Amino acid sequence: MDKIIESLLEIPEETNTIEFKRFDGGSKNISKIIESIAAMSNTEGGTIVLGIDDPEKTKLKGEARIYGIEENKDHYDALGREIQKIEPPLSGIWPPELIQTEEGGRRIALIKIPKASEHLHSVDGHVYVRQEKSNKRLSTDEAIQFSYARGFQKADKELVDVDFNLLNTEYYIEWVNARGLRGKNVQEILEKTGLARKEKSKLLPTRAAVLLFAEYPTDLMDTKCTIRVFQYTGTIETLRQTPNLIGLPKTISGPVVKLIKDAHVYVLNLLRSGIRIPSGFVTQYQMPERAVQEAITNAVIHRDYHIKKDIIVKIFEDRIEIENAGLLPYNITARNIGRVRADGYRNDLLVKHLREFPSPPNLDQNEGVRAMRNEMDAQNLYPPIFWTYPHIQNAVRVILLNEKRASEWEKVNFFFQKHKYITNAEAREVTKITQRDKMSKMLKKWVEQGLLLQIKPSPGYMKGYKYKLANASELSK
Repeated sequence: MDKIIESLLEIPEETNTIEFKRFDGGSKNISKIIESIAAMSNTEGGTIVLGIDDPEKTKLKGEARIYGIEENKDHYDALGREIQKIEPPLSGIWPPELIQTEEGGRRIALIKIPKASEHLHSVDGHVYVRQEKSNKRLSTDEAIQFSYARGFQKADKELVDVDFNLLNTEYYIEWVNARGLRGKNVQEILEKTGLARKEKSKLLPTRAAVLLFAEYPTDLMDTKCTIRVFQYTGTIETLRQTPNLIGLPKTISGPVVKLIKDAHVYVLNLLRSGIRIPSGFVTQYQMPERAVQEAITNAVIHRDYHIKKDIIVKIFEDRIEIENAGLLPYNITARNIGRVRADGYRNDLLVKHLREFPSPPNLDQNEGVRAMRNEMDAQNLYPPIFWTYPHIQNAVRVILLNEKRASEWEKVNFFFQKHKYITNAEAREVTKITQRDKMSKMLKKWVEQGLLLQIKPSPGYMKGYKYKLANASELSK
């Protein structure tokens, strides 16, 4: 059997990045495929497999699921015409890749859909996004919010009605001196550098200018741009009558350079002090300081400043979580983050001027995520985990686990270099753990930590659960 076909048949369920379709319906079926193409492009990209039945909607297994595009060639041709309804057009996805089966003369078609990197795509004027296994049509307001979250609308370039005198601060002077800029006043310099523009003959600063120079930016704009830090006892957040918070949440504010620096100092001091647990012992944090710093810096630089939500840092006994508003922009996904360079920045204006400070928090060399991975690996800790849509809405959460990698994890992770999925039995074989319950607890823990995803068996198919790496693509092997 062709290796690609074998790989496709091994996939146990549809996800937000893969969908199986037969040509066994009418025009409604074609419309659903068109919606899925637009929805996948608007979110993480993906693949639509034509000619193989959905594994969760059939009792057939293996090659018996293959019907091929020959099941209805007229509908296949109609699909090629209907794809033109997607606006703006998605170039390069049709004709799709065709794979011939070894027996029966049937062909499977793979529509490979790139993640949109410039604008949202619509069908008949409607915008769709991909959820875990289905599509959702957005209202007009939702589409606008989603466009900001994806970075297509630039919140940092928007004009805000803030007095220029409030921007003439020590941070502004530091930036001006570092660049050797000359001008009569703040207005002139900011206009020359693209940090201010005229609107109906009135000169206004951009949101980026307020974020860079104002002493209290969150108080001057209709958004939230502070960092809030929460520290907890235990490993979960409890919202009972007595929350498990340690002290009061800390709110850190100020211009971006100060915000990042103050957050680094405050969070690292908490981690150095540890948490005194009820037994009297103090939890010691092992996460490398640079990994924590990079996670905070990335959250500030790459967040969506249109969404009215602060950056949230949560410190538990077993991990630290940094969550910022907005989705991964442009071509970046949870699968390729840190491994490919972004096609652009959500906050391009902010980034290009932030790096001109005397001691910039970022080098603008795509170094952040790579440094986090390298630092965690050097300390024999689990890799950083990136959790985002569709698991959480309009946010990116980075999780750094305060735990040495188990030797069993190394063996399981090595197994994933050649395989997409692992079962309890396979995990026991590679780790040499003989007890099924012990292995189940270990796999469950990795799922809870966000390292693995658990895949339930199809109804009536009692072959047990499968697991895959949380950010692995179904077609990566």
